[in-house]
Order: sequence, then structure tokens, then C-alpha cells
Amino acid sequence: MKKVLYCAGIVLSLCMACQQNKVKNPVSPPIKEAIVSEKPAVDSLVFQDKMIRIYKIDSVSFFKEQQKADYRRDTIASISDVKVAKKLLQGRVVFGDYIPGKTMEIDTLVEGDVIAQVRLNDGRLLTAGKTEGAIDLLENMFVKYFPSEEVLLLEGGHTTDQALDLRQGKWDIEEIGNLDYVYFSKHKKYRLNGMFNGQECSSYFLQKKENEVYLTYAQIPLDWNDNFEFCTLKDIFWNGDQQLYFRNFFYGAPHDKRAGFYRLDIISEN
Repeated sequence: MKKVLYCAGIVLSLCMACQQNKVKNPVSPPIKEAIVSEKPAVDSLVFQDKMIRIYKIDSVSFFKEQQKADYRRDTIASISDVKVAKKLLQGRVVFGDYIPGKTMEIDTLVEGDVIAQVRLNDGRLLTAGKTEGAIDLLENMFVKYFPSEEVLLLEGGHTTDQALDLRQGKWDIEEIGNLDYVYFSKHKKYRLNGMFNGQECSSYFLQKKENEVYLTYAQIPLDWNDNFEFCTLKDIFWNGDQQLYFRNFFYGAPHDKRAGFYRLDIISEN
């Protein structure tokens, strides 16, 4: 009997020790595997008309396409030295400076970067002080000349862009653009153009090559659905002649929810 009680006591002691060991060293529940990556968001169509479609895309897709793209920007040569520009434009553009005390009159016999007169290739004459259309030469200063395009870039009030196209006889900045904004597509069938209109953001549009000149093809909307969307386009590159990639940026609010990465598809191939 004593042996039985002794054995029972040993078994009971072992069970209690085992139970205490479980409390001191609890078994941790299995840890769920953490999600290390998320599937990139599907491209979201944000604008469409008959000419273009614009998609908002994720940064992963943007940088992937940027690395694959065989694209190098080809800029348009320009001359900002007014003395050099005067020599190239002799007989076509007359420069001068304001007459002291008479801000609405120009003396063409003195050195200056104020344009007094412009003769377009079609023979028409623009004269300072005589507003024709949307431009008055008295209100705009010379910035640079693009010889290959025969375009004069000017600067108006609030540093707005203005331009004169001598070859095509135009002076509408929304058709000529600031050629410093230009990004050609791979085979130069299209190009992105734009200008600064004196406000916080720039405006952009696409041009298509027609008979060796570029004509407006489509406007890139700054806003849609009554919400201001685009401001400053950066990190621009083309994929071939039909797709344009860019990043939308707000200088005053870089984390604005409208900032981000976009792809523009040209619908028409003709």
C-alpha cells in the first residue's frame, strides 16, 4: 500500500512540474506571414476626348517604362543674345528702346531689346503701339529667337510668355507656345508644347507635324470635372510616337493628391 501511495505521489509531482513549465514557457501562436508587397494599382482613365486619353498610373509602372524607353530629348536651338538676334533678323525685325518720359514711344536709333516693328514672311507689318489681334509689341520684351522655326519668344506682364511666328504669320501663344517646353516624340511626328501664362501653373498642348510645320493637334486640359488637376509637368518622356509619360507636380503642395504619374495616349494615328 505504501508503495502505491509513493508512486502516486511521484506521478502527481511530475504532473505539477510539467504544468508549471508550460506557464513559464508558453507556446507562441503561429505568426501570420506579412504582406511584403501590394499589386500595382490598375491604370485609371481620368480624361478622354476624340484625340487623347489620359491615365493616372502608379509609380512602379512609370519608372519601369522610363527605364525601358529609348528616348533622348532633342531641344530646339535658340539665341538669347539680342545683338546676335538683331543681325539674323535684320530687315525683318526693328529693335529700339523706350523714349525717356514717353513709355508708349520707341526710339529705333538707340540700343534696346524692345521690338518696334516686325515684318512677317507674308508681308504683313506689325508696329508697336498699334495692337493687332492679341499682341502689342510695346507690352512685350525680347527673350530669345529660334532660327530653325523662325519664332520670336517674348515676355509680357507677370512674366507671361508671348511669341511671334514669322514663318506662319502667327502671334497667338496658344498656337505657337514657348519652344523651350517642346518634347518631340520618337520620330518627331508629334511634340509636346506649352507656355507660362502668368499664373502658378503652365499650360500644355500637343502639336502634329503637317507639311514640315507643327500645328495644334490637341489641348491637354488643366482641369476636368470642375477640379483643377494639372500644374507643372516634369520627368517627361515619349514611348514611340503615341504615348507620352509625365509626372504632375505642384510647387506649393508637392504632396497634393492630384500630383502623381500619368500616361497620355494619342488616339488617332493618321
